[in-house]
Amino acid sequence: MKNDLFVGIDLAALPRNQTGVCLSDGKRFEPGTLYSDEEILRYVRDHEPRVVAIDAPLTLPRGRCCWDDACCGPAKIRECDRMLIARGYRVFPPGFSFMKQLTLRGKGLKEKLSDFEVIEVHPRTTMKIIGHREFPGARTEHERDACAAALCAFLYAKGKCEVLGNDEGVVVIPLESSGQA
Repeated sequence: MKNDLFVGIDLAALPRNQTGVCLSDGKRFEPGTLYSDEEILRYVRDHEPRVVAIDAPLTLPRGRCCWDDACCGPAKIRECDRMLIARGYRVFPPGFSFMKQLTLRGKGLKEKLSDFEVIEVHPRTTMKIIGHREFPGARTEHERDACAAALCAFLYAKGKCEVLGNDEGVVVIPLESSGQA
């Protein structure tokens, strides 16, 4: 049974680097740091959240099965990324060199969390829309971004977000009117 809790994850591209995580009910935020996929999966499964929000691309651009251009062609950006950029938000699409490993890790985690509602979020965009928030207890930028991701998951569950993109991939961001959430 899913709890009325929300998990935010600021995913690192590599398991040896810090991944920020946060458990929230929408009011209280409990940040932390994990590393391996196994730790992240256990954290999510132990808390049984209603929504898991991951700060990482969770899909490849249309037509791609991998990052080999000889196999899949040159596509490096998704429509949801274009939509965010057109609105003035700074995002790094999945095909940028330093984003490729993160995208594959995010895609893999989403597949392993198929029993949960998993959404792709962009915490910096979330904070730009709703205004900067302090998250007591967040010791690192990764933990702070995980808290913002958890807040976006909460807003999403309350119907206070919009979903940008299409069947290629989507990013969830708060509605402009969500600033007072």
